[in-house]
Amino acid sequence: MNAENNNIDESENHKLDFSGRLIARNTFYNLLGYGIPLIFALVLIPPLISKLGTERFGVLNLIWMVVGYFSFFDFGFGKGLTKVVAEKIGLNQFDQISRIFWTTILSMIFIGLVIVLLLSLFIVPIVNIFNVSDAIYNETFDTFYILIFSIPIISTTAGLRGVLEAYQKFAFINKVRVLLGVSTFLGPLLVLTIVNNLFWVVVFLILIRSMIWITYLLRCFKVNKNIKEKIIFDINSIKPVLKFSIWITIINIIGPVILYSDRFLIAALISAKAVAYYATPYEIVTKLLLIPTSLIGVLFPIFSSSYLNNPAIPKKILLRGAKFVFLILYPVVFLMITFAHEGMGLWLGEKFADNSSIILQLLSIGILMNSVSMIPNNYFQGIGKPKIPTLINLIELPVYIFIMWFSIKMGGIKGAALAYMIMAGIDAIIMFLVANKIFTISFESKFGTFSFIVMIVLLVFPFLTDILIIKLVLGFSVLLTYAIMLLNFFLSADEKTFLLSKLKMSIT
Repeated sequence: MNAENNNIDESENHKLDFSGRLIARNTFYNLLGYGIPLIFALVLIPPLISKLGTERFGVLNLIWMVVGYFSFFDFGFGKGLTKVVAEKIGLNQFDQISRIFWTTILSMIFIGLVIVLLLSLFIVPIVNIFNVSDAIYNETFDTFYILIFSIPIISTTAGLRGVLEAYQKFAFINKVRVLLGVSTFLGPLLVLTIVNNLFWVVVFLILIRSMIWITYLLRCFKVNKNIKEKIIFDINSIKPVLKFSIWITIINIIGPVILYSDRFLIAALISAKAVAYYATPYEIVTKLLLIPTSLIGVLFPIFSSSYLNNPAIPKKILLRGAKFVFLILYPVVFLMITFAHEGMGLWLGEKFADNSSIILQLLSIGILMNSVSMIPNNYFQGIGKPKIPTLINLIELPVYIFIMWFSIKMGGIKGAALAYMIMAGIDAIIMFLVANKIFTISFESKFGTFSFIVMIVLLVFPFLTDILIIKLVLGFSVLLTYAIMLLNFFLSADEKTFLLSKLKMSIT
């Protein structure tokens, strides 16, 4: 063990911490990492449109989308690397990490280069799909041609970041994430002050991603000196990563189908105009997913590291994670449901509110259910059982598509939102039932479970009135009840002590 520890930078904390305080802090880092770039996007997109013009900005949007999908070409290796490295940390097997790291990263680079070669052969039909005008066709062609050469950089960045997540370096990761997010919008503006050409915009973005790749690699060298000193390729060491990544790849294929099928079916069965009335509230409410997304990124390496040594720890963290996601989102969701029409009316006008407020209400409940179900889903993956959520999603997929199709045929966009809400609720129930059946995971307090059910039922009441004064009274009453139940039933004694200590610190 001493020999191993000598190969680890003692300035870095390589033991995973399971404390609630660290989980909360790292989740906060993730929220900042995801949230700050969104703010910059809101501020910088209007001047980008002004400088580029509508068509070039449309192409830039496609570039952002394509770059996002390039991360799919890691084929789950990034998350697999997080899981396996976190397990090795939990078992104090630090000397094995370098072998796993380099075998995985070099394999990802090879796969990326093969994909670059294949896509470069089809660059003309790919560009033709986007139907750009002759005026910017050559510019777009050159832009996408150089863009595909960034695939190995983007895909392997996920692997490097995955190692740092295993070491819980979320403060560092999110500093880099903010830098990348801000430069994604600010960088094009800076380039456009020199030359109005998308090609050089993409060159700048690739350069930034290359610098971030180097930054991540250097930090990996720092958390484990073996990674720097022992570059070893051993095909056998990638087997646990590969076994895990296959199921993640299947999930990554299923996910976009489920994610976009509602809007695709609305456009096909109704009209593109109807998509706008559905997609706008959808884009609003899905921003709430930043909260569970930020949390599960922190929990995943903890599940992986602790499960082999002490399975009770990840079970406890799963229940707490699901509980806190629900409790944090509930008041926000309740207020969105209660004042959906008023909020949409102030933002986009009465006509839009008349068509979209019910959509916002139904989707809000669906997002709440979806957020809670993300925790057991992440638990299954973290403990090395990605097959479970993958099979659940495979079974749900045709059912979801059929119910969505039937609901749109019968109820239009309202039917689509209702179908989303119902399927999200079913998915959450199935995830917890499976967790209870296989791993005997269930909430300890039956009264607490009953209270959660009551809170869900209370979400129905705002649907029953359009009178503002009644909504105000209802909102005050339910939120007061929520606060009482929070203190008396939902929080344990140590959780209340921790919360009160934080409130006293903020007051003083």
